[in-house]
Amino acid sequence: MVAGAICASIPGSIRKVSPVEEKIVGVIGGMGPEASVLFYQRLTAATAAGSDQEHLHVIIDSNSKVPDRTESIREGSSETLDAIVVSARRLQVMGAQIIAMPCNSAHHWHREIAIRIDAPLIHMIEEVFKSIMDSGQGRVGLLATSGTVSSSVYTKSSGDVELIVPDEEEQERVHKAIYSIKGTAGQEMLDIRADLLEIVEGLRGRGAEGIILGCTEIPLVIGQEDVRDVPVFDSTQILVEATLREAFSESVN
Repeated sequence: MVAGAICASIPGSIRKVSPVEEKIVGVIGGMGPEASVLFYQRLTAATAAGSDQEHLHVIIDSNSKVPDRTESIREGSSETLDAIVVSARRLQVMGAQIIAMPCNSAHHWHREIAIRIDAPLIHMIEEVFKSIMDSGQGRVGLLATSGTVSSSVYTKSSGDVELIVPDEEEQERVHKAIYSIKGTAGQEMLDIRADLLEIVEGLRGRGAEGIILGCTEIPLVIGQEDVRDVPVFDSTQILVEATLREAFSESVN
């Protein structure tokens, strides 16, 4: 097993956390719905609970009507930001004390969302780079939507880590694959998986020492078990770990 890897969908690979006094967790979901389901499944699996009552109190606002993130980034539209802020405020009214947002592209607006709400909003992308720095990897490849890549949201958080992105043709394939995951099953999903893994090999050939799954749809298709010899930094799983840490911490920031 590669040190520092965040494994995806492998039974027994998730660190268990014992329940103590915890905060109510709000989840800005629906971007997309299956990615939100995966996040909640992993959050539940990662909590050492012997009964229903020992699990976290989680409130999910799964609003699949939030406008497309990549389109909003490209057009400079505020519609997506406005919809996300409505969701975050709704979660606050319902009692959320910390908020997680399992969508990488939406973190383009992290600062604008955070200043409009009172509850702390976990920064998934900063958490990804904390994991990378802890692993000691200096060069990592990024698989993400074209909106995430063009917004430079990962570049802005990368610090001393060198980020390797697909070339233009490969990026079009990654973006198409991500959007195909949202409405695909069966053999077509296997084809998507093969295409993404081919791009992973290309990034490794350019010197990537690790691979970021920088879209929460991607772990529905590939994970550490599919990529040998280098660590996979799964943004969904990293957000799960950060959410547990904040939920069980002693104070609300």
